[in-house]
Amino acid sequence: MKKPGRNDTYPCGSGKKFKKCCLLSIRYHPRIIRHLPEELEREIKERESAEQLKKQRYGEIRPIIYADFDRKRFVAVGSQLYWSSQWQTFIDFLMDYIKHVLGSHWGNAEIAKPLEHRHEIMKWYDAMCRFQIKQVKGTNGLKEAIPNGPMLSYLLLSYDLYTLRHHNALQNKLISRLKNPEQFQGARHELFAAATCIRAGFKIEYENEADRSKKHAEFNATHNSTGQKVSVEAKSRRREGVLGHPGTRNTDDKIRLCIGRLLNAALSKASIDPLVVFLDLNIPPLSVRLFEKPWIDEINITLDRVEQKSEGKNRYNLIVLSNMPFYYDKSDNPSPRGDILSVIAKHPVIPVSHPEALLAIHDAANKFGNIPIKFEE
Repeated sequence: MKKPGRNDTYPCGSGKKFKKCCLLSIRYHPRIIRHLPEELEREIKERESAEQLKKQRYGEIRPIIYADFDRKRFVAVGSQLYWSSQWQTFIDFLMDYIKHVLGSHWGNAEIAKPLEHRHEIMKWYDAMCRFQIKQVKGTNGLKEAIPNGPMLSYLLLSYDLYTLRHHNALQNKLISRLKNPEQFQGARHELFAAATCIRAGFKIEYENEADRSKKHAEFNATHNSTGQKVSVEAKSRRREGVLGHPGTRNTDDKIRLCIGRLLNAALSKASIDPLVVFLDLNIPPLSVRLFEKPWIDEINITLDRVEQKSEGKNRYNLIVLSNMPFYYDKSDNPSPRGDILSVIAKHPVIPVSHPEALLAIHDAANKFGNIPIKFEE
């Protein structure tokens, strides 16, 4: 049969011109593979499954970018490149990475101080080093242990710093606040909020704080898959003698939640977008189930009072209440567990178009504490 022209109607019965019908068919392109070999199909499925497992465990984080060359391991973080001949695991890298971010000059100046006068980060570092010394190397030459509280606090701080820089969202101002003992606690919680939003698949955008004409949220965020925009506010409850705050720490039985003022301060920020509030409780760990903890009732009472003041309307769309009490335990025991509790508004002043974006934030908050161990992860 004579080969039809591009604009001829092809006699396959479709009634379409050849160029828009059978010309695109695989029968006219013999180099196109019709069926993949079994081994290749299996490998593709395995890779897709592995990628899905990574997202389930770590969220929407960019892959670890690394390469080995000349007996060194190179790691790219955002637009910056780091290398060392000592990094066998990703944990090794994180232990060094935070030193690069905070600066060796600052770290050495803190180490020169008596331990009780050092910055909270350097107290964690000291306790972590002492903990590591007690561990024994395995047959693979590596030390393996469940982190204690100070070690986990140190590694999670480094991982959140890595997450922000890897997504081009780490500001020098935030680093300066982390190094300032008076601002450390608030800056650490803001870092947690930003890293959580990134894990949830959001892009972080900071406002111009030089504009004094209005109050600013910590940052704005846009959900990559739905386009949902939110304003994010982060507040952390200060307690005497904890996280570098001056004073003597109260006994655990005397500690009360008292988050009403913090929540009202967060809700006072005017916003044209739905509001997400991250609220750090900062209370000692309790080895009971989440909804059996005594402060659950106080949270409900506080939320009811806030809602009454707003005449039944919710000025928030989502509140992420977190308690990550790793730093309370100074022993060599495995770090205590944290808690995440999210509250979604029933009657928000500014409704969301994509509720799934809020659920993604809650899900990502529950991933806090998951750190890749190997570079391959």
